[in-house]
Amino acid sequence: MNCQVAFQILEINDQNISWSNLSLDKLKKQYRKMALKHHPDKNGNTEDSNEKFKKINEAYHFLKQVIKYRDQKEPIDETEEETSDSDDESNSSIYYDILKLFMKHIMEGKYNDIISKIIMDIVGGASKISLQLFENLDKESALVVYTFLSKQRSVLHLSQTILEKIREIVIQKYDNVKLYILNPSVIDLLNNNIYKLYVDDELYLVPLWYNELYFDGIDGEIIVVCEPELPKHIHIDDDNNIYCEIIINTKYDLPRLFKEDLDINIKIGDIDFYIPLKELYLKKIQYYTINNKGLSKIKNDIYDVSEKADIIIKILIQ
Repeated sequence: MNCQVAFQILEINDQNISWSNLSLDKLKKQYRKMALKHHPDKNGNTEDSNEKFKKINEAYHFLKQVIKYRDQKEPIDETEEETSDSDDESNSSIYYDILKLFMKHIMEGKYNDIISKIIMDIVGGASKISLQLFENLDKESALVVYTFLSKQRSVLHLSQTILEKIREIVIQKYDNVKLYILNPSVIDLLNNNIYKLYVDDELYLVPLWYNELYFDGIDGEIIVVCEPELPKHIHIDDDNNIYCEIIINTKYDLPRLFKEDLDINIKIGDIDFYIPLKELYLKKIQYYTINNKGLSKIKNDIYDVSEKADIIIKILIQ
């Protein structure tokens, strides 16, 4: 094991980060994300998934030791991580422990204990999703649970069935408030499309690149939640950056690209983006950022589209 191999296994972008400036916090965050995605419990407990998970653990512990000796500190307190690779625990227990650490990192200080517990129960599969689970939760908090899980669904590998069930429960709680769920496409988002929502003959203009919006209606509050329908290889983060994954085949794609001196074409929605071939490296995993070409940034003025977020492309050469 060496740093380059460990970076590839954990999919750490070494164009911006090297062993000399990799922080322990960054390493932990990436490890938990990769462990959740590739845990055998989420991938049929196949031989390949177990081997992949083993390599992720090996890469994580190797880089943790690199950081420890680089900083010349005392041995790192491993009480948080020990549960992630103990041979004495079941796969399900290991997965749940990683999940708790990951969720703690992204939820810390943002949500109260009740909301955090419900989110953990849903993601961990410990509770049947029913109205009873939400019975002590006010409608605003129920919407927070739904919005959070919708944003993180790709990382947490939540099925559309689970999200639809939660959506139904949230709508029931908002029986005296007008709640609308919109499903824009990535084309709508990139083109700054605005949805014309008519409620009681009043027109409300909804910028579709916002996840959640509130309007004052004639008879009370109107809430609009935008849940984009995205291709599997695309997701959007809280800052409206687009993340896209592409695969380049060494046998067919690379020879053609080099022979014809072509840039790599990525189509997102109805827009073509290009990566100059000369700016890439011959390594299995790398990242390329197209600055200021993503979705419009979230601003106080919801119709301001003067600034764009980024498009981060993960490139796999196979």
